[in-house]
Amino acid sequence: MLVYKFFDYKDNIPDEARNNNSLFLTIFMIVAIVAIILLCVFLRNTKRSSVDRYLKIISIIVPIIEIIKIVWESTWDISTGKGFNWDGLLPLYTCSMFIFALPFAAWCKGKVQKCAVGFLTTLCIFAGLTNFFIPPILNYYPFFTFATFVSLYFHTLMVFTGLFLVSTRYFVPKFKDGIDCWLPVVAFSIIVIPANFIIKGQGYNPDYMLYMAGNGAPLLPDIAEFFSSHNITLIYSLLMMMSYLLITYLFIGIYQLIILMINAFKEKKHHENIE
Repeated sequence: MLVYKFFDYKDNIPDEARNNNSLFLTIFMIVAIVAIILLCVFLRNTKRSSVDRYLKIISIIVPIIEIIKIVWESTWDISTGKGFNWDGLLPLYTCSMFIFALPFAAWCKGKVQKCAVGFLTTLCIFAGLTNFFIPPILNYYPFFTFATFVSLYFHTLMVFTGLFLVSTRYFVPKFKDGIDCWLPVVAFSIIVIPANFIIKGQGYNPDYMLYMAGNGAPLLPDIAEFFSSHNITLIYSLLMMMSYLLITYLFIGIYQLIILMINAFKEKKHHENIE
């Protein structure tokens, strides 16, 4: 019988416990996606002032929970003699941008807010969804643990927040907004790319924003290895940064296609009523 506690550290959990998560993950994904869709439909007429309030609330709650998670795992790491997990625990992942974009979306105005909200409605959703289907946390912790709970809550909130902003028409990005939606990635990359190289120079193996090795993603590890073998990892990092721009425009294209379909349906109904 596999025995472990909710707050147990990864090294104290039997290896077999990490091999029985597929069913629970599948159930979670179905429930989470259905719940997000239903909530967005139900809350689509939420007033802008209420959306502002929502952003302000989670802009405070999300960083607090992230700090708790980092302190909790770091306490275990340090107590077991491993030291701080420099190449895995810093909030420098693509998903971590959610933490930093929220205050700008909630408390700023003008161009700065537009860029932050633009990120939340595009790449933020993509990053959250990828962790539904390929959750790295399950490589270290079973489904029913604190670390997994925090990770799944975090990424579910990422997806919901982005779709909530779109469904309430708080912000629906257009093609002309693509660069603005992507600028937070550029700003964050200015920090992450040097951090990756500095941490690697200290003997660690960082892969923040998938900029070094592309771990856990299809095809990326082989591409990263090619660039690394030619000592041009920086080029790979920059290409990855550009790939985020393509994903941003992909989401904008999806939104605009849906809008065209809705408008076409309304126009058809309008003509039918006239006739």
